[in-house]
Amino acid sequence: MIQDLINELNKMQQIFKNAKDDHEYDFYKDVVPFVEAVDELLDKLALEQHTVLQLQYMNEQKFQLLIDNYKELSVECHYKRTSKKLFLEKHKAVQHDMSYIYTHLGDLS
Repeated sequence: MIQDLINELNKMQQIFKNAKDDHEYDFYKDVVPFVEAVDELLDKLALEQHTVLQLQYMNEQKFQLLIDNYKELSVECHYKRTSKKLFLEKHKAVQHDMSYIYTHLGDLS
């Protein structure tokens, strides 16, 4: 499941690049199904919160921020008007946390 979240994060980068290259995403056809799929994975991650919070550099506030940022990215990546700087900073932070969790806990299936 962690690997799936990392894969979705990588997809978001490509979706964002396409949006910046003037690709227009349909809200109901593209955005909604993508966000729902991501939310489903994040719900599974939330069930593992107790395990994740055992990690040395993870706490409840940081875990919640990770989930919130991930959800925001899943929507923001579809829109050209999203700030590239803010998107990349948020993406990098989420990617770092996901890699940290994966490195120390594996895939958490």
